[in-house]
Amino acid sequence: MVETFKDFGFAVKTAIKGMGITLKTFFEKPVTLQYPEERPEVDSRYRGIHFLEQEKCISCKVCALACPVDCIHIESELPEKGLYDWDRFDIDYGLCMFCELCCFPCPTNCIHMGKEFDFSRFSRMDLVRNMLTWEGVSPAQKKEVDGIAAEKAAKKAAAAEAKKKAAQDEPKDTQDEKKDGE
Repeated sequence: MVETFKDFGFAVKTAIKGMGITLKTFFEKPVTLQYPEERPEVDSRYRGIHFLEQEKCISCKVCALACPVDCIHIESELPEKGLYDWDRFDIDYGLCMFCELCCFPCPTNCIHMGKEFDFSRFSRMDLVRNMLTWEGVSPAQKKEVDGIAAEKAAKKAAAAEAKKKAAQDEPKDTQDEKKDGE
């Protein structure tokens, strides 16, 4: 009979301890995200869905060769004008294992891993993504590509402004040298 009371006391003690933990967490802010409306923040090193800076790509196909599962398909021709005529640049996300091995060997650093992670589809054919269009690109990835393009444009504008300023300063320097020489 003593054992029964000990067991009953132990049961009450553990129940009170469990309810104490429940009450403590009951008043804390919940960590549940309402997913479609609220998006979780991903780490800066997160390997999400790729995005391509097509204007930088030289169609060397190194990314396709580096891919261990052969999910990158590139077809292009170099016409006489020197610009590539793209036929195809597809990534099959049904095969891709998001290893990021395609990004590192790229000599122009034009293919990147994005932060987009939701790529659920009803058909496997929808998992093949054409990298030459904006179709399937998330607004965040488009914003990131636009930011890179704006940064490049700002660098070009700054370089052109510096060159223009140097060209304006140069005639003054040569005129001053001529006066000093006389």
